[in-house]
Amino acid sequence: MLAIVNTKFWRVLGILQKIIMIISSMAILTLVLVQVLLRYVFVMPLMGVEEVATMVGFWLYFMGASWGTAERSHIKADLMQAAIKDPRKLIWVKVLTSTACVILSAMMIYWGWGYTVWGYTRMQLSPTLMIPMIYSQVSIFTGAILMFFYFCVELVDYFLQATGKIPLDTPDGTCQPVDAPAICPADQAGD
Repeated sequence: MLAIVNTKFWRVLGILQKIIMIISSMAILTLVLVQVLLRYVFVMPLMGVEEVATMVGFWLYFMGASWGTAERSHIKADLMQAAIKDPRKLIWVKVLTSTACVILSAMMIYWGWGYTVWGYTRMQLSPTLMIPMIYSQVSIFTGAILMFFYFCVELVDYFLQATGKIPLDTPDGTCQPVDAPAICPADQAGD
C-alpha cells in the first residue's frame, strides 16, 4: 500500500467513491428489478427507467474506473514483465507507461470538461423524463480528474523506485529501492 493511502484525504476520497459506487449499484439493481417486475409480471412497463439507469450507470462506471486506478487494478497489458527480467529496466518501463497514462488522463480531463461545458450550454434533456443530461455528463469529468490524480501518484511511486529512492509504499523504510537485491512485495505481486 502506498504511504499516501494513510492520509485522511486519500481515505475520504476513497470513502466518497465507494459510497457513490454502492449507491449507484443499488439504484441500477433496483431500477432493473422494478422494470422487470412491472413489465413481465404486472404487464405495466414504466417509461424512463432505462434513462435513469443509464445516467446512474455513468457514475458507477467512472467511479469504478477511478477506483481501479487508485488500487492499480485497472486493466493493462503488462507483457513487459515477461520480456524484461532486469528489475531496473522494468521499473523504467513502468515509469514510461505511467507517464503515458498521466498524459492520456489529462487529455480525458480536457475532453471531459469540454463535454460538460457543451452539455451545460445546450441544456440537453433526457427524452422521456426530461432530466438534464449534465448530471451524467459531469461524471466523465469527475472520473477523469480522479484518474489523473491516481496516475500521478503511481508515476511518482515508480519514478522514486527507478531512481533508487524508497518507494511511496514504504514510509518506514521496510522495503528497499529497486537497486537493492530485493524487490518490494508490491512489485512482486504483479504491479
